[in-house]
Amino acid sequence: MIHLHLIRVLLLTGISLLPCAAQEESVILQFLSFPKAIDPKPVELLIGDKKTLTVEIPSNELSVTYKVNRQTVWAVGESATGEDGKPTFKVFGQAPSLATPKQLILLVRKGENYSDGMDVIPIKNDIKDFGGGQFLFMNAAKIDIAGEAGGEKFVIKPGTHTIVSPKPGENGRTFHAMFYFRKDNEAKPFFSSKWPVADSARALIFFYHDPETIQLRLHSIRDFL
Repeated sequence: MIHLHLIRVLLLTGISLLPCAAQEESVILQFLSFPKAIDPKPVELLIGDKKTLTVEIPSNELSVTYKVNRQTVWAVGESATGEDGKPTFKVFGQAPSLATPKQLILLVRKGENYSDGMDVIPIKNDIKDFGGGQFLFMNAAKIDIAGEAGGEKFVIKPGTHTIVSPKPGENGRTFHAMFYFRKDNEAKPFFSSKWPVADSARALIFFYHDPETIQLRLHSIRDFL
């Protein structure tokens, strides 16, 4: 127990008795946007009261890392001037933050313009959660997707994702991937191929409808660790 005299000394000198947990905690963020674009414009991330950080949101690779103070909600948008002439922040999309210290923020654009809105999807980005040899499948289409990757079977509904660890074939370097979509309560195959797998890389696969042909397609990204 702390002696009363010591408490008086601490109070007079301004030394806090509060635990260190009261200090702000930092997290490491990376960003990835979809649908794919040649050179997506950056967005602003809200990192405090009236404080933002401009972040890159590439679509063919993960962004550089950003170290920021943990927020309850990750909100992306742009700074603007309100009708009253005062600065404001226009939110394109937001989602609750995760507890993990490293997070990958997927931004799925809802239209041609950022102002049309974005789905914000935080994903655990620690190597132990999403590391080498693993594949993240994201369903950005409007129908259910089922698949089998190296013996791992999964089903993902629109707007959701899953992470699997495919088992390579006899050569130890590739696995067979097969995907289906649901139509009239039947599973229709639409893709079959052999994909490389290695402990030195992870992959992100997006299923989506081509905006011009409406055909179901996939977009893949390899991230070397």
